[in-house]
Amino acid sequence: MEKMFEIKVRFPESEYVKLNENVKKSGLSREAYLRSVALEKQPKALPPMDLFDVLKELRQINAGMIQIAMKAHALQYIDAPFYSQCHNNLQASVGKIMRAVYG
Repeated sequence: MEKMFEIKVRFPESEYVKLNENVKKSGLSREAYLRSVALEKQPKALPPMDLFDVLKELRQINAGMIQIAMKAHALQYIDAPFYSQCHNNLQASVGKIMRAVYG
């Protein structure tokens, strides 16, 4: 195991408050955040919690679309190209959201 070193750093109150705000946004521990910054890896902020609610709703919409497609197929009444286009648009939107959040 690699030898570990301890570094003590002092901050004025204003910088300490800002550091803690950035740490909270990143979702990392303070040590992990400082390591990341020191190694020139800019930590990303956590996505807003609303994002997870939106993604959950989009997944539920997707599941509903699949059920509708199965029923329509069983009844032999479906506009397959239009349905496929809508499904692809939904998948593309979810992908776009994920790329915007996670890079």
